[in-house]
Order: sequence, then structure tokens, then C-alpha cells
Amino acid sequence: MIYLVTNTASQDLYLTLKEARAGLPGAFTHYLLVLTREAHLNDVPETLAQVAVIDYENDRITKLEVTTVGITVPGRYRYEVYGQNSANNTDPENVAVVGLVEKGWGVISDNTSYFTQPDMTADTTIVYNG
Repeated sequence: MIYLVTNTASQDLYLTLKEARAGLPGAFTHYLLVLTREAHLNDVPETLAQVAVIDYENDRITKLEVTTVGITVPGRYRYEVYGQNSANNTDPENVAVVGLVEKGWGVISDNTSYFTQPDMTADTTIVYNG
């Protein structure tokens, strides 16, 4: 599960993408990230597609820089990450896309506080009856 904030640029997203390269038919140079809201109004899904900036990648972790600018409704979103050979394509059906690397669910929050944690004090006295 991923967690992002609504309408915010330059967020870090950590995924394990490198291991999926072995199952794809060819090499690729970029990742295409597609975010789609689970519940949509009037049968029109809210979708944001972007070419994610690869900040760091090794055999275990891929750190991507992504944006949610344009997503104003918080909620549960489906994410799909595609490998592609284009620095500007945002269409998963484009010929530059090599294949689907990872998919899953995420929460995009507006940082609303839904409850206030009460101040709690605990007695730290230790009683020993030895």
C-alpha cells in the first residue's frame, strides 16, 4: 500500500520495481505511474498519469519522485506502474510501454486530522514487594 498527499508536488514513493524487469519482454528506461480513484462520480474516474522521476534504484528499492497535483479528492486509489521507453508518454496503451511492472492500492490523504489524541499521564512509580 502506498500513501500520498493530495495536490502536492515532489513526493517520494518507495517501491520494489526492479525484480519485475525479469518477467518483461524488453528493457526500458522510464516508469509510467497511473493513479485512479476507486470510487468515482458519474462513472467518470479521476485518473492521473505521469512519468515518475527515478531518484534512486537498486535491486531491492526504487525511489520515485511523483506528484498528485490535480488530485483534490482524498480516498483510496489504484496505482499501476508500467515500464516504458519514453520520457513523456502518459498513455499505458502507447507502443513505448513495455509492460506492467506493479499494481496495487494506495491512500491519498488531505492530511485531515480525524481525531485528537488525548494527553495522557501515567504513574511511573514502581512498587516492589520482594
